[in-house]
Amino acid sequence: MGLIRLAKRAQANLKRIARSRSDRRSAKRARALLGLHHGKSVQQVAEETGLSRQAVYNLQKRYLERHEQRVSERLADAQHTGRPPEKQRLVMRIISKLLRRSPRRYGYEAADWTVPLLHEEVQKTSGVSVSRRTIRRALNALRGKAS
Repeated sequence: MGLIRLAKRAQANLKRIARSRSDRRSAKRARALLGLHHGKSVQQVAEETGLSRQAVYNLQKRYLERHEQRVSERLADAQHTGRPPEKQRLVMRIISKLLRRSPRRYGYEAADWTVPLLHEEVQKTSGVSVSRRTIRRALNALRGKAS
């Protein structure tokens, strides 16, 4: 018996998650927990998964503490705190207004908005320096809200 004891159902769920190609982080965590269950040391599990030993200990502790949650939820990251994406919100607000109108209304010759045009107009409108990547993220977020 290993450092953690898993019920048969939890083992089956973890094996399914461990094979996942879409969520590599959860797959790695699932493999780590299965390794601990099968009697591998924290050091072995860390080496096999690429996690640090401390990450393995933290994962084990978090998994056991979240016993009332589903297996997939027990593997998930905790909510990250940090600085809110205020620039992203500003850009989304400006872009949503721009997309309602033709670029020609703003003096461009193009019939449709492109990332470079949006980038230029957002910087003019806001007076804030933003990257084209931020523009793309904002467009993707707005598309997600429209779905």
